[in-house]
Amino acid sequence: MLRCIVAALFLFSACAAADDGLTPDQKRMRTCNTRATEKQLKGPERSHFMTNCLKGHDGDGPRLTAHQRKNEACTKRADNRGLEGAERRGFMSNCVKSDRAKEQTAQRDKVRNCNRRAAERRLDGEDKRKFVAGCLDESATVGG
Repeated sequence: MLRCIVAALFLFSACAAADDGLTPDQKRMRTCNTRATEKQLKGPERSHFMTNCLKGHDGDGPRLTAHQRKNEACTKRADNRGLEGAERRGFMSNCVKSDRAKEQTAQRDKVRNCNRRAAERRLDGEDKRKFVAGCLDESATVGG
C-alpha cells in the first residue's frame, strides 16, 4: 500500500514538473484535448470543439449553423461512400442544397424540357403557352 502511495506521489510530481515546462498555449492544448476526450468527441465535432476551446471560448463556443451541420453530415456520407474527385464534388453540391433549392432546380429543368419540346414542334405564341402548360401539368402528375 505504501509503495502505491509513493508511486502515485512520484507520478504526480513528475506530471507537475512536466507541466512547468509547457508554454501557456501548450497547456491550453492539453486542457482542451483532455476536455474533448472526456466528452468523447470525434471527427468534426471534436475539431469544432478544439477550435473554439483553443480560442479561449468557454464551453463549446458558438453553435454550428444549420448549413454547417448539413455540410458536416454530407461530408460524413461522402466519406462513408468513399467518394473522391468530381464524384465527391457533385455529391456534396447536391447534398448541401436545401430542399427548396432542389425543388426550384427540378421545376426549372421541367420548364426547360417543356420549352425544348415546344421548340422541336415549332410552336409559338398561344400554342406554345398551352403546350408548355399542359406539359408541366403532365410532368407534375407523371412523377415530377
